[in-house]
Amino acid sequence: MEADSTTYEDNRKSSNSEICLPFNCNPANLKLYEELVSDSGNRSLESQLITKLQAFGLLPVNITCPEDAPTCKVVCKLARVIDRVQWVCEGCSKRQPIRTGSFFFKLQCTILQTLQLILAWCEDAELNSAAQYFDVKPRVASLIYDKLDDLVINEIDKIKLGGDNTVVLSELYPDCMNSLSPDTTEQPHVHRILMLADTKQIPTNYRLHVIREDLRKLPGHVNSEQCMKEEIERVISNTVMAQSMFVSGSTMPGVDGTVPLTALLQHCDPEMQHFLRTRIWSQAVSLCTASRDLCSLPCPTFSCATSVQRYLDTSLYRLRYGDGFYEHMLRLVAMEYTQNVIV
Repeated sequence: MEADSTTYEDNRKSSNSEICLPFNCNPANLKLYEELVSDSGNRSLESQLITKLQAFGLLPVNITCPEDAPTCKVVCKLARVIDRVQWVCEGCSKRQPIRTGSFFFKLQCTILQTLQLILAWCEDAELNSAAQYFDVKPRVASLIYDKLDDLVINEIDKIKLGGDNTVVLSELYPDCMNSLSPDTTEQPHVHRILMLADTKQIPTNYRLHVIREDLRKLPGHVNSEQCMKEEIERVISNTVMAQSMFVSGSTMPGVDGTVPLTALLQHCDPEMQHFLRTRIWSQAVSLCTASRDLCSLPCPTFSCATSVQRYLDTSLYRLRYGDGFYEHMLRLVAMEYTQNVIV
């Protein structure tokens, strides 16, 4: 059934039914989801949900009529549509979906299903499994996942690493693997990934960038290392604040204005030396290693590099926020998509 169709469909569930999900869910995320979908019994579940989402900022509390005539006044009214509520203009009788001006607009699933898939995305649930469980077409679920990916990637692009009195570390993956930990897997590393770590942030704020110049080089191309160095310099310039102390690991090419890791370690005790050499990179290396499943073997491509980059960006964002990420993402969705126009 298409969203906002005029066919009535009763999907209400008993308020006593225990919520079961096909993936593990952090307590704060589950608590918020339960609050949103709970049924107080005084109105339809859909109507209650819409009121809660309006209060949360995920749906507009008012919109303008497209006719915009002096007599137009748009109000919320119950209706025999899938959302159970729609906007109706009392002046010209024009009707609009309740999800107009929101993330939910034109999505071919219910508002509840969209919330369920956002929760699944927040918990890094596998797309097809979540789509099947919540009875959403895979292409619709993929669209929702992609929109959330894009939203997070845009947020990451706004964040700079470092600052005054801040050290930003760098290493190249998989070149660093021999020094950080022995890699016993048989699957080859097909991408180089620039790893940056802001030591001032707790938890550590990472940036992981898939090197694209490796994909351009031809056999015997003598300038390949120079091209990679230039790409790394561009990333550093766009990502790291100028007043930061930028520290190059042993696997990094020579970059102007950087401090070698060996020079920094001279001022650290043995425990801090171990932390800066190895432990600080544990999460970043784990993500880089996991991303190899997305790679094209035996030859990497720009397409798989893009997939790896999206995976790394979204995974880092999830790690940064942890429990309570569902609320964070819903508020981010509200800020980006909801249009609250005062009539």
